[in-house]
Amino acid sequence: MNGIGPALCCSVRLPDGPLLYVLNLHLRAPIAAFVPGQKSSSFVWRTVGGWAEGYYLASMKRAGQALEVRLAIDQLFDDDREVLIAVCGDLNAGENEMPTRILRGEEEDTGSGALAYRALVVAERSVALAQRFSVLHHGRPQMLDHMLLPRQLMAWYQGIEIYNEDLGDELVAYRNAESPPYSYHAPVVATFVDPLE
Repeated sequence: MNGIGPALCCSVRLPDGPLLYVLNLHLRAPIAAFVPGQKSSSFVWRTVGGWAEGYYLASMKRAGQALEVRLAIDQLFDDDREVLIAVCGDLNAGENEMPTRILRGEEEDTGSGALAYRALVVAERSVALAQRFSVLHHGRPQMLDHMLLPRQLMAWYQGIEIYNEDLGDELVAYRNAESPPYSYHAPVVATFVDPLE
């Protein structure tokens, strides 16, 4: 596979097994998009209405990116009902926000048990709630980096870790450091084992 909009896509042949499709995403940040004539400088808006329009546009762009990837996921399921897919990366959204829900396609949203095999599970739900965050934003822990898996890949899933112990606050850091030397998102690492071994 190749790129799909905001996703880097690749396929990996598992040892003596099927192909695993990995879609690595970085969806648009929830920061107001540019609106002509509405900014007096890079970070200062002329009107609340201008900012609101920019914020609305940014949310639609992020949802549109998620939709583009969801349609690619459905194409993989059209080709193979048992396909193994891992959708991961910085979604810039919590698990119940629109972009993530579009990607998940859960039965409670579609209302169709016949489509349940196409739903994606939020893997980090296996992490204790107090530790389930990949970003600190103005002192608030948020889980913006996700790994979404179909039920057939959950059979391989052993667990996930979020290395957020020394995470700096991204908002404070961006104000204080011109060029931060590292990401302010915690690494999220999952472990998988062949269920037949």
